[in-house]
Amino acid sequence: MTGLNLLNSIMCGRYTLVNKDAVKEKFDIEIDQNFNIHPASNVLLLTSKIDKMKWSYSPDWAKTPMNLINARFETINEKPSFKKAKRCIFIMDGWYEWKRYFDWERRENKKDPFYHHLNSELIYVGGLYNASGCVCVTKEAVKPISGIHNRQPFLLSECQIQSWLEGKHILKDDVSKNILIHQVSTYVNTPSHNDYKCIQPIG
Repeated sequence: MTGLNLLNSIMCGRYTLVNKDAVKEKFDIEIDQNFNIHPASNVLLLTSKIDKMKWSYSPDWAKTPMNLINARFETINEKPSFKKAKRCIFIMDGWYEWKRYFDWERRENKKDPFYHHLNSELIYVGGLYNASGCVCVTKEAVKPISGIHNRQPFLLSECQIQSWLEGKHILKDDVSKNILIHQVSTYVNTPSHNDYKCIQPIG
């Protein structure tokens, strides 16, 4: 795998959960707004209940932490790392992805951040977890998301949540086609930046 392909295989490393009113209405809990959720954070999940868990996963047989944050949907039933994992749902209202390209004028690799969202509506993403923490499941990107990156979160409609948690195989995705995308500034690149400027459109 080339360096460029390796970079393109990494995705869903930052997301948001800002709409605390929607979370309160849906799950009857209070949260703080978070514009820049990053790996190793304690994140809000749905398992058999609402829970918080570290976004970082290692299989129970690992002698040293593997700190995985993504798992490819195509291989979760084959990889030994996820053999004993349970299913969960990540709750978010947007995520960031970086579009990578070569700037011929400056003769250097570049990456621009883009925010993916549903106008503040809650977004549900398939995940896996064990005692060490949780990992976000990804799949091959579809339009319009594929214009930014070749992978995307495994998006679920609300009616698919229970099926995912029960371990059923889900093929149809009715959410991705509605995703809205806009470019944001590199302000979001710094994990400690956590305010509206992270999602503010530019350009």
